[in-house]
Amino acid sequence: MNLFRALYDRLPDRARRDLRSWVPDPVLRWYAHRKTEVYLISYPKCGRTWLRLMIGQAIAAHFGLPQDENTLFVRWKNRPHPQAPHITVVHDDRPMLKAPDELEKSKKRYRSKRVIFLARDPRDVIVSSYFEMKNRGTLFGDNPYERRKAVFDGSLAEFIHRPQGGFDTILAYYNIWAENRDLPKGFLLLRYEDMKTDPCGQLRRVVDFLGLEAIPDAILNGAVEFASFENMRKMETQGKFNSGILNPADQQNTETYKTRKGIVKGYLEYLDEEEIAFLNARVSEDLSPIFGYSA
Repeated sequence: MNLFRALYDRLPDRARRDLRSWVPDPVLRWYAHRKTEVYLISYPKCGRTWLRLMIGQAIAAHFGLPQDENTLFVRWKNRPHPQAPHITVVHDDRPMLKAPDELEKSKKRYRSKRVIFLARDPRDVIVSSYFEMKNRGTLFGDNPYERRKAVFDGSLAEFIHRPQGGFDTILAYYNIWAENRDLPKGFLLLRYEDMKTDPCGQLRRVVDFLGLEAIPDAILNGAVEFASFENMRKMETQGKFNSGILNPADQQNTETYKTRKGIVKGYLEYLDEEEIAFLNARVSEDLSPIFGYSA
């Protein structure tokens, strides 16, 4: 396997793409899972792009790696350095396209892996998800492996109650991971709100969990500054990255930016008292307490 991988890595990008096109998708997914040591998992719109940019910048600076797009956004084909674990970043189970009863209930496939689970207040997630699907859902084209599209053209109130990817789906997804948190070899729960309050401290928790305790605080501070909301907005406005991961759908409309608001309790700006009371009740009654969110 290692010899095949070494020969494959020497091929030009075009040749590798052509070769992958002949390999069945389940085989590609199996191989990607096999070589992954740590998964970074979140529901969409939980600050995952921000976190992966901090991780990528810290690792690149510590090991003297080129600060290219794949390194910074933790899109690694292989370990970027012998001392760094292989990290895969996923929205496990693509929950934003599913109703609660369609979600996978067991996470046994992660039994031999370490998992960083990034959570954010579901009330902020539902609002941010609405703007993502309404304004940015068509940016990346169709996914040939999915029947449903991550697009929506209704109101925010309708989005909250929609069967697939609505508020019930977010709560169910969080609860499933709460119930399965003891299955992986290692599990780190990270919260967006704690990252906002103490980004350096939370990034330290992450790199230590990755086994990279040797990364000094000065590098972590630099990574936090590099991935600040202001700098991410600047990079998005300038179109710094080619993949579209950090590009607005409309330069003139800040609601279409990936870096849209980035604040805690932003949902209060968009929901009326009745809607807020409804979401508060659902969080209090139905969400696992391990996440620490309350009304």
